[in-house]
Amino acid sequence: MSEIRRYSTAAVVFLVILRLGIGWQLVYEGLWKIDTQRTPTPWTSEGYLKNSQGPMRSFFRSLTGDPDDLNWLNEDAVVARMDDWKTRFVAHFGLNERQIRNLDNIINGPERFAVKLAALPPEVDFDALKLKDTIWYDAKTGDLIVSGDKHLTPTEKQTIEAAIAGKEGPEYAAFQTALDAVFKRSISLSAKERVRAHLMGNPENAGTIDGRISELDLYRQMVDRYEQKLTKADVAFEFDHLTKVWSDTRSKATEVAGPVKAIEAEVRAEAQQLLTVEQLQRGPMPEPWTALRVVDYLTIAGLTVLGALLMLGLMTRFAAFSAAFMVFGFYMAMPPWPGVPEAAGTEHSFIINKNMIEVLALLALACMPSGQWFGLDAIAGRIFRRKSRSA
Repeated sequence: MSEIRRYSTAAVVFLVILRLGIGWQLVYEGLWKIDTQRTPTPWTSEGYLKNSQGPMRSFFRSLTGDPDDLNWLNEDAVVARMDDWKTRFVAHFGLNERQIRNLDNIINGPERFAVKLAALPPEVDFDALKLKDTIWYDAKTGDLIVSGDKHLTPTEKQTIEAAIAGKEGPEYAAFQTALDAVFKRSISLSAKERVRAHLMGNPENAGTIDGRISELDLYRQMVDRYEQKLTKADVAFEFDHLTKVWSDTRSKATEVAGPVKAIEAEVRAEAQQLLTVEQLQRGPMPEPWTALRVVDYLTIAGLTVLGALLMLGLMTRFAAFSAAFMVFGFYMAMPPWPGVPEAAGTEHSFIINKNMIEVLALLALACMPSGQWFGLDAIAGRIFRRKSRSA
């Protein structure tokens, strides 16, 4: 405590208040992020990292695993992610056979759609109409069946209806009713089919390519064009243009990847409806560990633990230096340097921003024994001194 005499009372008081203030801000940030983990929209650093600029841009963006959302535009990647999620969902909640079948229908769709029909009108010949692989009649079971893979398009339905045009009688009315019913069921697409329809073609036609590919190619070209311009920009108006290009690129990413993300979210919501009360009591299914999830948890833990240590005045110098290192990482993700596009928002800084000011304040605290002035470091110090004397 003799060191306190080297500083004025005002310096000691304000340094302690500064330490407590920064500690409180870090703790609150950490606790807020922890609280969001129990909500439908948990906090993640994904957006911040994806918008990273500066010399370490590639490193920070790579931590997200998919910095340009291209995996959401890859049908194989989306399907593989759905299958992996389904396997983990079934194992975590212990689904029974009926639940597994219903979940499979949501994701993959049923193998066939069927409605009861007493008899098929003689004028209807699916083979002659070249639709035998899409729709057929099972006389043994009395079912009018549509393939779960092919579905029945409006054009095909009209072709079938043309075969009985002008025909009257109960058997034709019954057939028309059954055809309407099975068509209504068959136009319902599974999650995987809707993903493919969005990425590859018309959502109403379950996969017919109709120009959607050009939208995906356009987005990929926008990403490539931005990266090329970023390496060549060196004057102010070029960076202003880059900001507009990046905004347009992210908007296009939302346009093309957003529906796929919405489909995946819908699948998860529908799957939750299949669970019993006992299964729901098992709690939410843990997500697989990825580099992004590790970064998120390390950030939350760092904010909460280091902030608490600063407030308690325990291991103060270590906590201050570690917090400075962590906040410096935030600074490097979007440094306000010359030749670096400005971060989105209303704040305008040059070289020094709020993060850097906090880093400098933390480094100053790391050089001061403020925990000895007011904190648990003083108590710990007395305990260790007593033990050393007795030894």
